[in-house]
Amino acid sequence: MKTLHMTTLGCDKNTIDSEMMLGLIEEKNYEIIDDPQAADIIIVNTCCFIQSAKEQSIDYILEYVEYKNSGSCQLLIVAGCMAERYHQELAAEIPEVDGFLGVGHFDNIVELLTHLEATDDIDQQRKEKKQDKHQYFGDIDKAIIEARRYIRAGTVSTFVRISEGCDHGCTYCVIPKIRGKYRSRRSQEIFNELQVLQEKGIKEIILIGQDIAPYGCDLDEGFDLPELLKKIATTFDFTWIRMMYLYPEGITDKLLATVKQYPTICQYFDIPLQHLNDTVLKRMGRKMSFAQISELIGKIRKTLPDAVLRTSIITGFPGETAEQHNDLIKKIKLLPFDHLGVFKYSQEENTPAAEFEHQIAEDEKEQRYNEIMITQQTISHANKQRFIGKTLPVLIEGAEEETYFGRFYGDAPEIDGTVFVDSSDTPLIIGNFYSVKIVNALEYDLIGDMQNEFTK
Repeated sequence: MKTLHMTTLGCDKNTIDSEMMLGLIEEKNYEIIDDPQAADIIIVNTCCFIQSAKEQSIDYILEYVEYKNSGSCQLLIVAGCMAERYHQELAAEIPEVDGFLGVGHFDNIVELLTHLEATDDIDQQRKEKKQDKHQYFGDIDKAIIEARRYIRAGTVSTFVRISEGCDHGCTYCVIPKIRGKYRSRRSQEIFNELQVLQEKGIKEIILIGQDIAPYGCDLDEGFDLPELLKKIATTFDFTWIRMMYLYPEGITDKLLATVKQYPTICQYFDIPLQHLNDTVLKRMGRKMSFAQISELIGKIRKTLPDAVLRTSIITGFPGETAEQHNDLIKKIKLLPFDHLGVFKYSQEENTPAAEFEHQIAEDEKEQRYNEIMITQQTISHANKQRFIGKTLPVLIEGAEEETYFGRFYGDAPEIDGTVFVDSSDTPLIIGNFYSVKIVNALEYDLIGDMQNEFTK
């Protein structure tokens, strides 16, 4: 049995794509392993959203090229966003790569492997640099691929894709050129997958897409996002139903009322705003002004006082003046988000913003980035204080030196904070929920004492 390793880079959508490929691969008598150095076959599922993501992807590919040169790896496949966008350049510059699989063709992974393994005298062809570069790319607007996913034993939290692609046309973003136009996933396909996940013991599902707020707008099924959430909350037995990536213009009164009505829907809103200065927002191609954003945030806070809000900001956008940066800092203080991530603008080819005048120097971006992060650190610490004295359900994810750690509803996996739990008298089970009384709050994390096992 041949061994296969998958490295996944980038966003949670890539995570799902990798799990779909592995689900197909698992059926074909390959052994899936964690150590790339011991693998006969290596697949790198890449990201190229911004420059730093491209560099990370290239670094991994070159590292695995060394495994091929040493003889431990027989086949190296590059999948994902870089394979979709840069397969020609990669094939020319890194001849050790055997095949490419773009984002619309993950269901071709077994076909690709079969082709490559059947190639005669592949070692000799590689030495002569005549190796066939088998490639699947294009068709980025086709219907969302459905395939059984590979879910590791013991997994309790996982992502569920409900849409793909994007129609927003922000001037800085290359995603529509990689993942295509907006497509909602058929509701029955979502429900079928949720049934499987529930049977596997999954306790938290995270509904994802580039923007899930318009869900159903392109289907004739009677399900918009609030109706989809209602169906999930009333049909399935998940402890947490989390939403991620809601563009602000899609957050409606109906959605807020649905979240308020069903306790299993996390009062957590990830709203990528990207800036708060009206001039910069307009140049970015964003649809809402600061006044509209402020009104929306006020409505969320009033309707759901316990809601936790996350946003992301781009600093150093072309033409962003010092005054506009200072205006952003001021408005971040006016709209105190619980979590705020910052990206330094990346000049991506074939986007309108890449051609804008007055590109910002990297050292200036770095300075502005640091100022925003320092500002947010103070805000985050202040916001965390409101949880002191409350008892919250916490999903325990691990332990370190006799202290358990996990997340409450206000923390998304891997990007937000942590709840540290003191349970010196009672061993806790990783993957279970417990009621935890919060006794202290740090800049990004909470500290609490275990009370009892949580039940819905």
